[in-house]
Amino acid sequence: MNKSLSATAVSNPTWYVDERVIYHGQAKPYDFYGAKDPTIVYYGGKYHVFYTGANQSGGWQMLYTSASTISGLKYAPRTYLSSIGESYFCAPQVFYFEPKKLWYLVYQDGIHGAAYATTTNIADPRSWSGPKSFGIYGNKGWDYYVICDDSYAYMYNTPSDNSHRLYVRKTPLYRFPSGWGSASVAISDTFEGANIYKSLADGKYYLAIEDMKDGRYYELWQSYSAGGPWNRVAEKWAWRGNLKYNADRWTNNVSHGEFIRAGYNQKMEIKDINRVDFLIQGTNNLSGPYQQITWDLGMIKNYR
Repeated sequence: MNKSLSATAVSNPTWYVDERVIYHGQAKPYDFYGAKDPTIVYYGGKYHVFYTGANQSGGWQMLYTSASTISGLKYAPRTYLSSIGESYFCAPQVFYFEPKKLWYLVYQDGIHGAAYATTTNIADPRSWSGPKSFGIYGNKGWDYYVICDDSYAYMYNTPSDNSHRLYVRKTPLYRFPSGWGSASVAISDTFEGANIYKSLADGKYYLAIEDMKDGRYYELWQSYSAGGPWNRVAEKWAWRGNLKYNADRWTNNVSHGEFIRAGYNQKMEIKDINRVDFLIQGTNNLSGPYQQITWDLGMIKNYR
């Protein structure tokens, strides 16, 4: 761990909780129990959201919706991603990979583990290619996330071995989406749902990752590189203890989510870590079978 970094980010900000914008059960049977794991990007005058639905038969599958405003997502149609159409595919991340002029949808599935699909038109949910493999081996599990700098693409993920570690591997940018090296431990003693961004305000990289030592909440880490090493800013950066509600108290957990970015490409840039719009999955009740927890999606912000 690099001790020389100073924490530019506010370590215990107040988070203002807005209303839910995507409810479970709006696209049955796919999201019967939960709407979760969102990825969001603003492009072409619309917010495009891909998310996981927990269906009644015990499966996990992905859906898409879009609207010109965040509040408009409440009424926008939901579309099952039938062009991918696997029995198990979830936890998406979307970005535009400029070197290939393609949109990439990164996700986990039951065939390849780390999978992706591509399209030239993010606004057409039926245009995505079928599932493709990243060709990675070892330390596989869930919540794959890609960020690129000018030379490399980095893939982060949490393994399924209950080690509470986050792994990272990289490939030269010109070889993406193949050519991945071996995985190394990025951070330990954590959970899942990692997101990594470059802040334009200070030029640093920030890693937000979910932990579950006190309900569900997000830690924050920082680095001078997209690949680390990482220095912890806060164990409880976004958690039930610093939530203030602008709407109903629909969640006391801050779980798997993603920031709205300054752009939409593979560099995953945000304007300022202290002015974050964070689309999360939330609930007030974590009891019962995990697949049946009733997650909804809504926005929280660490600024007014």
